[in-house]
Amino acid sequence: MSTPNILTDTRPMIDGERPDVANSIITDAWGLHFAQGGVVMAAGLRAMEAVLDRPDLSLASASATFCRPVACGPVSTTVEVLRDGRRGSQVLGDLRVPGDDGTNVSLTAVFTDPSLPGPTDTPLPRPVELLDPPPADAPPVWMESAYPLGFLDNTEWKTASSGASAPAHDPVHRLAVWFRFTDPPAAPDADWDPALLPIPGDSLGSALIVALGGGERPVGSVSLQIGIQVFRPMRGTWIGVDSTCTHIANGLASGVLNLWSAAGEHVATVTQTAMLRSLSD
Repeated sequence: MSTPNILTDTRPMIDGERPDVANSIITDAWGLHFAQGGVVMAAGLRAMEAVLDRPDLSLASASATFCRPVACGPVSTTVEVLRDGRRGSQVLGDLRVPGDDGTNVSLTAVFTDPSLPGPTDTPLPRPVELLDPPPADAPPVWMESAYPLGFLDNTEWKTASSGASAPAHDPVHRLAVWFRFTDPPAAPDADWDPALLPIPGDSLGSALIVALGGGERPVGSVSLQIGIQVFRPMRGTWIGVDSTCTHIANGLASGVLNLWSAAGEHVATVTQTAMLRSLSD
């Protein structure tokens, strides 16, 4: 049996009767209890890419509001191109599960020409925990999971370490991890589809382990909103995720996550808001 591939399993197909609609099938390989939120966002963004059909443009930013859980299986994304200009486009997406009553996920995205001229400045330093990526050819390490679906069977997460412990009084709730797909989404010398970046970006739960789980226990949460700003193309097998929880109150948690390539490039920044839930919910 072949290893599930995220590109195959979020591939959009333009509807034969409606050119503004793209259909996808998210298999159980990418679910936990429901489809993982970043995977759902990726499927919607890839549908928006397909309908827009502008290979000269690349995803620059996007936001997803999660209105209802998305079960693994078929999804349909209705796309509206708000503006389609020479150097950029703004697009809306309405992702629905057939048979559900109303929108499951509402998406917005901005696509721009990656060759636009202008100054370049990348002042954020790479976290020391992410200075030494795992080997690209490291054998997979399978983790035990209580979830009924296969997302954790087809991805790998490794806690990153700087070799020094954080001070006991450190008030910052953050955790750095390395992420990879078991079956890579691109060759080592090719760029990822940036629509896939919300998948490792859906990682506020890593910081919640530090904030609420005593540094060891997973903490249940359900995404309400994910936003992403894409800065550079992502290449390689491993991507570093620096997850910081910035606020917890009223049953909600919010955070900022920065994504780093193994080569040390700041690929994207993600913001995430989630509702805290018991893992038994």
